[in-house]
Amino acid sequence: MGSGASVSEGSRPERLEAGEPEPEPEPKPEPGPEPGPGPDRPSTPAGRSDDTLQETVAEGEEVSLDFESFLHNNGTLYSCFNRHENRVYVDESQNLQPFPKEWYSQGHFITSNNELQFEELCFVPQGSGQLQTPASSQPAVQEDDRTGSIYIQGKGTVMTYMFEERVNVCRFWDPQAGVWLLLPLQWEVNVDFVKARVQRVMSTLPGLVDQKEITAALRQCNYDPEEVISVYLAMFGEILLQASQSGDHNYSDLNSFRALLERDRVIEDLRQKLQTKEKEVDNLFQRNSYLAREVRYLSEVVQHLNQKLAELEADQQEAREKIRSLSNRRAPVVPPVKTITKPTVEPDQLRQVSRLTRELNVSNKQLHSTVSQALTDMKNQLEQLKGAVGTVAQVEQEAAGEVEELRSLYRKEAVERKSLYNKLLELQGNIRVFCRCRMSSASGCCLEKTDDQEVVVVQKGSRKKFHFDKVYAQSSTQEEVFAGTLPVITSCVDGYNVCILAYGQTGSGKTYTMMGSKENPGVNIRSIRELLRICAGKEKISYTLKISMLEIYNDSLNDLLIKSPGAALDIRVQGKSVTVPGLTQIQVQTEADILNVMETGEKNRKIASTKMNIQSSRSHLVVALQVEGSDEVSGLTTRGTLTLCDLAGSERISKTEAEGQRLVEAAAINKSLTALGQVFNALKCNALHIPFRNSRLTHLLQPCLSGDAKCCVFVNVSPDTKNEAETLSTLQFGSTIRQVALGKATQNIVPAKNNKTVK
Repeated sequence: MGSGASVSEGSRPERLEAGEPEPEPEPKPEPGPEPGPGPDRPSTPAGRSDDTLQETVAEGEEVSLDFESFLHNNGTLYSCFNRHENRVYVDESQNLQPFPKEWYSQGHFITSNNELQFEELCFVPQGSGQLQTPASSQPAVQEDDRTGSIYIQGKGTVMTYMFEERVNVCRFWDPQAGVWLLLPLQWEVNVDFVKARVQRVMSTLPGLVDQKEITAALRQCNYDPEEVISVYLAMFGEILLQASQSGDHNYSDLNSFRALLERDRVIEDLRQKLQTKEKEVDNLFQRNSYLAREVRYLSEVVQHLNQKLAELEADQQEAREKIRSLSNRRAPVVPPVKTITKPTVEPDQLRQVSRLTRELNVSNKQLHSTVSQALTDMKNQLEQLKGAVGTVAQVEQEAAGEVEELRSLYRKEAVERKSLYNKLLELQGNIRVFCRCRMSSASGCCLEKTDDQEVVVVQKGSRKKFHFDKVYAQSSTQEEVFAGTLPVITSCVDGYNVCILAYGQTGSGKTYTMMGSKENPGVNIRSIRELLRICAGKEKISYTLKISMLEIYNDSLNDLLIKSPGAALDIRVQGKSVTVPGLTQIQVQTEADILNVMETGEKNRKIASTKMNIQSSRSHLVVALQVEGSDEVSGLTTRGTLTLCDLAGSERISKTEAEGQRLVEAAAINKSLTALGQVFNALKCNALHIPFRNSRLTHLLQPCLSGDAKCCVFVNVSPDTKNEAETLSTLQFGSTIRQVALGKATQNIVPAKNNKTVK
């Protein structure tokens, strides 16, 4: 702006929104009478129009033009200059007009002194009032969509305005400097004027997520979002139109579309390489076909040449025979007189015989050549086979050595694995607690299985979490449940005492877990079956198995393997050994024997019907399988006992509505289970006195819980909402057991000489 510059109306600020109507142009002030003569402004000659001025300029005369900028009070800026001592201005149609006299009082000229001040002004649309003078605290701008504000660290909240110069530039007003400064990109993103256009671009191109990048593109495209969209589509294609809801791409990466484009480019390069390789393969196939045809042709040529050679050799032999015959037929000087007789053979027959003889000679030569070639090939093949046979023999010898080495390593690894296996069980704890949820068809459920080791009880809006070694869902099979106890079953054969308990309320599935059915047996049958399998696999050790069954009914011991009930049994303690004198033990050898014994014991067990369970166990069932193994090599004897205990169900008298004998049984059951809980609490706290003698149940299980055995406890729960109180109590009982740390299990070994148990 200023002297020597021409500013047309087209350089005024315009709105950026596409489709927004342009404001109506301000009516140009009607020019008044021509200004009179003066000392510095001579009058314009009468009758001179702008056509005359344009014609004069067009004649190409050398003139000296001094441009000036005149700012009218209505906000319009005019370019003026003196021509032939008369001042003229450039109107809206780019024509020269005489400068009206009344304008001197309606505006002012901009000189070099106030040029900077003018550049700091902001234009106001025509017809909206006169231009405001900028102040050091507040610039003169009109409140519109170009106006905004932003917080800048160190400056506070400042005013922003979108200026239209040759291109749109976003500046902010600095009150301290009193000038408009360029707004940095990271702050410009938050300006409402820019933010609206960024959102428009992002809504059209979901693949673009970097707002700073879009803002930089808007700067280059004069803040035209349509042009930005076109540029990105031309550069990257329709990949930017893919929405993030498709789930095919991760749009959290700011350059995801570039990564996808690069991937597509790599795929295209690989496709081009694949096509090139396919062409090379086709060329090789064609070359191979050509070479095959060439080989066939050369084979035919060789065969033809062999035939020619045989014919030539036959002709050569025939010629030699003729020469030899002619040499023998040469007549002496005085030939003897011989009687000439005419041949009896026709000449045609001789020629035919000669032709046949020649053909036979040719065939003989061909056959000889073929046989020689075949013998040579057979000789080469025999040499190759001989080398292959030698290689195979060497490989077999090396393989035999490797197999023997692997067998030795396997034996060593088996011993180490067994040792590490026992150490692993000790690290995991000699007592392990599993939780099994009963299958239920009720609508309400108070249990949630979050993972394989956690179960959640939902009670009155609260959630309580319990952790176990393994949590089995309602859909778990008998095989999956038994798999958790399989590691400790193996220890019984090695001379360790193993105990498996099932605890839970009445009807929670304890008996099904332990006994199961004939078609789908439980832990008891599967454990015994696994013991028999392990014993059968050890050929150098002979095992003797004895089984016994008893029940604890009303705090008294009853032998289940005798036909008629006898006197109640008693418990005798000798050191750490707990025995039941008079208890029946039956030696078994096969699975059928064990099933028959257990079936007899089940028939003698006390069961009754309650409101909670039709066939409720009214006693605790204890099945003990004693395994004694004698090693023929070392002479050592190992003794292990597998104790399987199906506890009676804990129950509330109010729910079972027990009366009479059922009430007495329930009281005895709850008393023994309470004593069991006291034992586990004492073990948890490492108390000096463990109350094993508070009940017959805990007294009998003392060897299994005193630290010399490995123990597994199944906590059976019901998911029904009506049983949530009992379920919560059972899970708390199981959580207490899981915190118990038993001592290191000891192996029961009896040496052959002194016959003393070594632990």
